[in-house]
Amino acid sequence: MTLDNGPISSRLLELQTMDKRIRETRDRIESYDPLLEEVEAPAVRLAEDVGVTEKRVRDLRLEERRLRLAAEEKQARVHRLEDRLNLVRTVREEAAVQAELGLVRRALDQEEQEVVNLLDQISRFEERLEDQQSEMEEARSAVGPRRDELLAERELARAEVNSLKARREEFAAAIDPRYLRAYDHLAQGGRRVAVTAMTEDGACGACFSVIPLQLQNEVRTRAPLIRCEACGVIVTSPVAPAESESPSLRRADAPA
Repeated sequence: MTLDNGPISSRLLELQTMDKRIRETRDRIESYDPLLEEVEAPAVRLAEDVGVTEKRVRDLRLEERRLRLAAEEKQARVHRLEDRLNLVRTVREEAAVQAELGLVRRALDQEEQEVVNLLDQISRFEERLEDQQSEMEEARSAVGPRRDELLAERELARAEVNSLKARREEFAAAIDPRYLRAYDHLAQGGRRVAVTAMTEDGACGACFSVIPLQLQNEVRTRAPLIRCEACGVIVTSPVAPAESESPSLRRADAPA
């Protein structure tokens, strides 16, 4: 397929080089996520341990409060039974009150002992929590510089993408919309190669199918826009080594 437009194919090849640079930079940005996860993993694990221990301490304190309230209720019941014991008139009533008083006192003793045991557990878990929090802070301090370095590099890469996109838009604005649409249709159709240089022996640089001699001559003269009859990509004249990188990007990357 041939479309007349002078050296347009070479400009589309340059546009493709810019798009490739943008994709590579975006891929580099995405590569920072697993690196950050790896760097932060020790601190994250310790933070999870801290969370588990904190929950355990909260649960134990709730249970300790429940038992304390129950013990206070039984203590008040003991006082009422002791007062009632002073008012009994018969041996049978006294025996009944004494029996109930004994049961309540035993239950009170048991709950008070459980409170003591819970306080011991709370103390041990709080010591563990303090150690875990200290380890977590040390881990965060240790990974902080590397994490900040990676975040800074990622932000630089994002700024680079924005700069590349701006240059790409400026460059694309100077291309005839008809040919830009043809290029975008190929590039957005899942192809990583929409434009390729013809090899020195006259083959398509993408699929390496031999291009008919007449089209080879047309490609070398840079007169028409040629598409490979086998794979459909746009074919430009062979690229010299010095032209292998986008001139626009070379100018942009050159020292001021």
